[in-house]
Amino acid sequence: MRGLNRTRKLKLDHPGLDTAATRDGARLLIQNDIGTNDAHVLVIQMEGLSITLTYSDLHERRFAFFQELLSEIGAQWSGVGARRSAGLNAGADYVVGTARFDCADAGAADAVLEGLGARIVFLIDWNRARKRLNRLVAKPLSVAVLIEAAHREAGHMGWLMAGAEQLVFDAMEALSPDHFRVGDRLDGVLGEAEARDFLTEALVLSSNAMQAGQTAALVADQIRLLLSRHVGRHRDEFALLGEHAAFCQALAEGIRDALAHGHETDVKAARKLSERAKVWERKADHLVMRLRDQAAGNARWLPFLRLIECADDAADELEEAVFVLSLIAEHDHHGWNDELRAALRRLADKVLDAAQDHVKALAVARTLNEASLAEDQDEFLAACWRVVNAEKLCDALTRDVRRLFVRHVSDAAALSLGTDFAAALEASTDALLRTGYAMRGLVFTRVGADHQGRRA
Repeated sequence: MRGLNRTRKLKLDHPGLDTAATRDGARLLIQNDIGTNDAHVLVIQMEGLSITLTYSDLHERRFAFFQELLSEIGAQWSGVGARRSAGLNAGADYVVGTARFDCADAGAADAVLEGLGARIVFLIDWNRARKRLNRLVAKPLSVAVLIEAAHREAGHMGWLMAGAEQLVFDAMEALSPDHFRVGDRLDGVLGEAEARDFLTEALVLSSNAMQAGQTAALVADQIRLLLSRHVGRHRDEFALLGEHAAFCQALAEGIRDALAHGHETDVKAARKLSERAKVWERKADHLVMRLRDQAAGNARWLPFLRLIECADDAADELEEAVFVLSLIAEHDHHGWNDELRAALRRLADKVLDAAQDHVKALAVARTLNEASLAEDQDEFLAACWRVVNAEKLCDALTRDVRRLFVRHVSDAAALSLGTDFAAALEASTDALLRTGYAMRGLVFTRVGADHQGRRA
């Protein structure tokens, strides 16, 4: 059977596998002692078009890794659990489970056998690779890297043979001290997502290099360039601020649209917006936490941390405004006339303008340096000053709204909620204004201009 031949070849090509196979008529049995431990064994049986694989492993993480890989090709697992047997694994627990494949025809059975062979090889030295990755990133991230590399059909042997974690440490040391310090972990500096992507690419690169017969020295150079690209991508200090600003804009746009469509009287629509706003606000909070982690490892991030913390006050106020709007939708709207609704819409429109100009200012700021063109610098300043003007106008509009609520709304709860809603909107522009002043200070430093930090 073609699948069997390829499966056996894949295993026999690797010295870490001790393979025994027998075939009796329509019944096939393959047994592998994967490692040196007597509890790390797999047995494949095939009767007709039914294939079962029984797998035992002393490492729970490696078992879960293999279980996930086989589930992707249709394995139905059963009997998974910890066992203890006298004379095996020195009497300690190990994990056992059985994967079953019911194939429709010989072609499907061929595909399953090939899939099994292609995945079994990833078990070789898996735990050694995981431990070496643990020196660079947290344990769960190490497993995630091995899983993603396997999904991309790249093993870890090339990386191990080329130098493993020392390849990465050498690449980190080759970069300037502004990027890494002695003792830094990769995920502590780059963040989990960037570190996972880099290490996955490093394993893929090393695997391809090994298959192409490239030298370890060439692989080391490639890893150094790869890390430099990831660090360059990560060093865009304004990237997280830009993501955060997008959530502020989404919140402000949601409020503007809600008032435009009369959702202050639609309980279902207002609650739905409130739920979405809470999700956006939490995602914005996570960006703050990510930047806080980066600032803890490198002081150059501190000014950007202060910037995003200031901007997060705007996100909090906007989410609060959405929540209050959901409460307003549940109450009597006696006194809410066209004049009051128009005033609220004007306020919401101007808040959205401020949020949009905040996004624009950040987009331009991330490109500015001493060599920037004068028109780019002017565009940045224009966006900042539009935020200043929007904050001033929102102060006046909020007073107009309060005056109209006092004049037309007599219910105490409705009056309180309405003025709280307007106050939260106005407070969001205060936060955007403070963020804008802090951002101007950073940009003026970047372009080499003196900055007094005076408030307009």
